Amino acid sequence: MPRRFRKLIVYMMIIVMFFGTVLAGVSMY
Repeated sequence: MPRRFRKLIVYMMIIVMFFGTVLAGVSMY
């Protein structure tokens, strides 16, 4: 597995977690 690909997966996971947190915060209101 290329290192670039692993880094891309890590960035995607961070983005998904960020959006999940934002959506959770929005649904709380």
